[in-house]
Amino acid sequence: MREGTAGAEAPIGAPLAVAAPPSFPPRRIIRARRPLTLERIAAESDVRMDGVEVPIAERLLARQRRKSRELAEEIGEIHLLWVEDADDQADVNAVVIANTLRTDLPTAERLLRDARLAVTDLPLVLRRLAAGEISVPAFEHLVRKVRPLAPQQRRVVDSYVAEWDLENIPADRYRRELSLLVTWWDTDAARPGPAAMRDVRCEILAEGSGLACLSVLGPIPEIYALMKQVDGTARSVQRAQRRALEAGEPVPFDLDGDVVASGHPLPLAALRYAILTRSQLETPGVERRGADARVNVVVPALTLLGLADAPGTLDGVIPLPAPLARRLAAGSRTWHRILTDPADGAFLPVPAAQYRPTTAMVEHLRLRDPVCAVPGCIRGRLTPAEIDHIEEFSHEDPGSGGATEIRNLHRLCWWHHRLKTERLIDPEKAPDGTTTHWEIGQLLTLDTRQNTDLLTPAMVELLEDAWAEHEAERLIASLAPLDEEIAEPEPPPF
Repeated sequence: MREGTAGAEAPIGAPLAVAAPPSFPPRRIIRARRPLTLERIAAESDVRMDGVEVPIAERLLARQRRKSRELAEEIGEIHLLWVEDADDQADVNAVVIANTLRTDLPTAERLLRDARLAVTDLPLVLRRLAAGEISVPAFEHLVRKVRPLAPQQRRVVDSYVAEWDLENIPADRYRRELSLLVTWWDTDAARPGPAAMRDVRCEILAEGSGLACLSVLGPIPEIYALMKQVDGTARSVQRAQRRALEAGEPVPFDLDGDVVASGHPLPLAALRYAILTRSQLETPGVERRGADARVNVVVPALTLLGLADAPGTLDGVIPLPAPLARRLAAGSRTWHRILTDPADGAFLPVPAAQYRPTTAMVEHLRLRDPVCAVPGCIRGRLTPAEIDHIEEFSHEDPGSGGATEIRNLHRLCWWHHRLKTERLIDPEKAPDGTTTHWEIGQLLTLDTRQNTDLLTPAMVELLEDAWAEHEAERLIASLAPLDEEIAEPEPPPF
């Protein structure tokens, strides 16, 4: 078995000898036909050896090997934060990773899980990575491919791939051979069955597009039957709309009056969407908890007036193009004015003496903290959150504890609210009332400021331009009397 040599600093576990059962594919040593040399790169790229391209390629190869070694070192460091059988501490350490690497919490959680997978189940290929013998994209692709497998199956894949000529085989052949190898375990025994993977997810598409995608994951027969039902209903409604138009009768399911206005039934795509989004969802025998949450669309005033095209936001997080924001505002029956401090843009306080905040305070906090307040966490866009007292409220003596007021409240996702209750995460409000000091486990302390930035850069630029124009007009007006006193010279007589 060919193994790369790693430096003493490489945080790699001991190699695992794995014997493949007879039912596994025969061991194949994947070799490149030719080594990846500068001469080969020049020949395949149709460039001359004395051209400027070859030195650049040489530097890129050196940089690629350096990145591989750095990734192996980073994996080892992240793995040190893994805590076996202690989910709460692992969640706290994920917050540490998120704030150290300046990423979001889901990415940090994935990095922690992948580091554990690499160290325990892919130690041989990880050695090759530490030696710079496999590229970063190739190693990350391997991790993604083996995630659904059982640990023992990953180790078998590791023992196979570690013997390949990873430095020289082309990327397309590497991916093809790896897919063939992983396919041997792509069975119900390797991952949960379709019934266990039922889920509904919401994905925000390209930022600023104003589009989102709702995906329903489940067994093929169930999803196919759902689609047939929606499509069949849409076709029935379309036929009914066509008959109503011909007979001059009221048009069914013309929710926005588009059918009457156009004189044509709605397209099937629009009907399928309307049936899914406008139909009432009921759960017989189960009482829904609380009223529907209000969806806040924040539209800048100049955008609303059509004087600017600064984007609006959905719940303070998701950008919406200006035309879409104006259209949503025009179709709303109720508007809520949010008053802010004219000096710093901070929300004006809404005092309350009781433990439970008022509905207005809850909506107020949803605008100020659209996601969980824990640094790095982005939960809360589509899920409810807990309104948490930063300084604990004293039920025995309300006057001695943290007050129920805006400056002492923030929103935490249910998961991090539980960690705060267990003292694994400890926030403390600074005397200025806008800064929160966080202690994340025993590993990280940092300060965060309250969200007060209600003006987009585009809006600030527009306001500055308007002020500059105003000042220029004032200057011209002040000079006008002087201009009138200056007599213009008479024109020449010819």
